[in-house]
Amino acid sequence: MVKIISRKSDLAIIQAFLVGDAIKTKKNDISLDFIYKDTKGDIDLTTPLSKLPEIGVFTSDLRASLINEEADLAVHSWKDLPIKLTKGTKIVGTLPRADMRDIIFFKKKNIEKIKKNKSLTLLTSSPRREYNLSSFLNNALPFETIKINFENIRGNIPTRLNKYFNGNSDGIVLAKAAIDRLLANGDKSLSIEIREVIDNSVWLIPPLSENPCAPAQGAIAIEVKDGREDIINLVEAINDFKTFESVQVEREILSSYGGGCHQKIGVSFEKKSFGDVLTLKGITDENITLDKRIIKRKVKDGKNWYGVDPDKIYPSNIRDYKLFSRENIKEKSKKISTLRNKNILATRGNVLESKEKIDSSNILWTSGVKTWFQLAKKGFWVNGSFDSLGESQDNLKFLSDNQWIKLTHSSSLDFSIKERLFTYKLIKNKIDENLSKKTHFYWMSGSAFEYAIEEFPLILEKFHSCGPGNTYEIIKKNVTEDRIKIFLNYEDWKNEITNGKS
Repeated sequence: MVKIISRKSDLAIIQAFLVGDAIKTKKNDISLDFIYKDTKGDIDLTTPLSKLPEIGVFTSDLRASLINEEADLAVHSWKDLPIKLTKGTKIVGTLPRADMRDIIFFKKKNIEKIKKNKSLTLLTSSPRREYNLSSFLNNALPFETIKINFENIRGNIPTRLNKYFNGNSDGIVLAKAAIDRLLANGDKSLSIEIREVIDNSVWLIPPLSENPCAPAQGAIAIEVKDGREDIINLVEAINDFKTFESVQVEREILSSYGGGCHQKIGVSFEKKSFGDVLTLKGITDENITLDKRIIKRKVKDGKNWYGVDPDKIYPSNIRDYKLFSRENIKEKSKKISTLRNKNILATRGNVLESKEKIDSSNILWTSGVKTWFQLAKKGFWVNGSFDSLGESQDNLKFLSDNQWIKLTHSSSLDFSIKERLFTYKLIKNKIDENLSKKTHFYWMSGSAFEYAIEEFPLILEKFHSCGPGNTYEIIKKNVTEDRIKIFLNYEDWKNEITNGKS
């Protein structure tokens, strides 16, 4: 018999069962007993989290049960654990991480009021969210907001949703992983309640580049008493090493700034095939602004990628990168207006015009944040973004079962999103520069790369860079891997390969 202890909340119970199910897949003959316990953080629902005096208010009581051997392992939301753990127990495993991002719900009935007053009230108990979302929402919403008020909220997820739904606030910020897990749970009555909130709300998911998560958000921690080798071995057998590593990195970084719920700092460590993307954003207790998003590469690059002569790069200036003109396709507005129950991916800001209408049954997504902000200025409600990391980053299955469609140009290729609606044509401009004299290139699209090698085939032997995603897939069909390097954006590429001399 293995005794698993967790908090009494709906989410905590679901997470405990997820751990139990994982153990059963490895050892199906084992007996499990689930124990649920109120913690100090569950009992005190009035004090803001950032002002609670005790470290580990949601976890220390469960830890005590391990020490006293009332339970064999404890299951936590990892972000509830204090950054520095005390001796006697240790975290020995985790499950694959759920969505790291936040989600924000806004009451549909309040949108006109928000537009009129140019202000809104959001419920959250997180200083991190308050700091990072203040600037993001000013650009991400399709109307002007002069003032965003943040009000503290406590309680489990259903309690917070009820306070939002029946209270006077305009919106609420929550961890998307919590919503996903509650919707995936078999408790139909709970799912129906959450669905009612969603149906009466409009929502958006801030990208990690703008709103990195709390360290370990979306991850489950499994805690065991020191010396319990039988339980430690059992948990290690279900441990997801990638998630464990990511969480450790995030917690170590926050620890270097002091740690704690009062911090206005978000940090996300996303493990990708091309490297690990680290995002750090916020402000320290000393009022030092943090704003970093980098790729931590798995393999050290050769000398060909450093100290490049600025005269040998293309484009040397992003303003000169004009390989195409764009011509709108007639009837596109009519076709867009007929779309129903789709996840619509906007690849560029020009795929939609202000006059065009997106039916409310659709979800609008963007390839990157720049496109999001462009569409918001045109008056479109954007639900989220692939954050310039490629089309394979979809994680909407609990919020939407819509089929995806991509708004793009008529010569685009199909990748993970097969259905396309063509909204414009690419018209080739004359390339005035002799690209054969260049050695290093950054491509914003696969179409630009294909046009350039058509005109200057010798550049296939040179060095090429782009963001992750479809452009990379096109380039690697023509260029060997040692001559391709992924960057998050043009500016990072230019600065890194020229050592900042360009």
